[in-house]
Amino acid sequence: MKLHLGCGEQHFEGYVNIDYPPSEHSVQQTSGADEFANLLELKYKADTIDEVRLHHVFEHFPRATACALLASWNSWLKQGGVLEIEVPDFERTAKVALSMFSSKQTKTIALRHIFGSQEAHWAVHYHGYTPAILSALMEQFGFKVKEVKRKNSRGILHNIDIIAIKVASKTKKEAELEATAYLNGYMAADADSERLMVQTWLKEYRQQIEKTFATE
Repeated sequence: MKLHLGCGEQHFEGYVNIDYPPSEHSVQQTSGADEFANLLELKYKADTIDEVRLHHVFEHFPRATACALLASWNSWLKQGGVLEIEVPDFERTAKVALSMFSSKQTKTIALRHIFGSQEAHWAVHYHGYTPAILSALMEQFGFKVKEVKRKNSRGILHNIDIIAIKVASKTKKEAELEATAYLNGYMAADADSERLMVQTWLKEYRQQIEKTFATE
């Protein structure tokens, strides 16, 4: 089984295309979905999925939730299974937004690409990914990056498409250790308030992992 998560209007043959129901979309005219579901509530049996792919979906998850989903997708996938994630290229798009040679409209479009279209409750981008950041994160959760593609549309909408292979299974305990290490990297100082913030993130992580980590 191959999953296309957050498919929007795009239907891929050979995949189970899954997206929010039309009631959760404000501007989308059609749906390419075979199934309607909240991606944050999907759960599959361990080692049963051949491929998981997402195009312009992963950036919509807060960082703690993103960690929990990577751990969950790892648990669903067979050994050697494929994970493909495409997101906006923060580095290149930010250069467009900050360039003195970009027009006002170009800067505005670039900022939308970074922060999201914001016409629906889910249409907000929580993180800015570069090839190095996203590759390292995927590898923390048991994947080996096989290909990194950088794309652009109209010279403004720069994107990253990373294809990775599951090379190691992560138990819940192992995955939480990886998530903790990753989230600790976002501490701004060695202070009690920052440690409490990490604990808040980990609470969010644990709540999400219980919803989506594979069943045996």
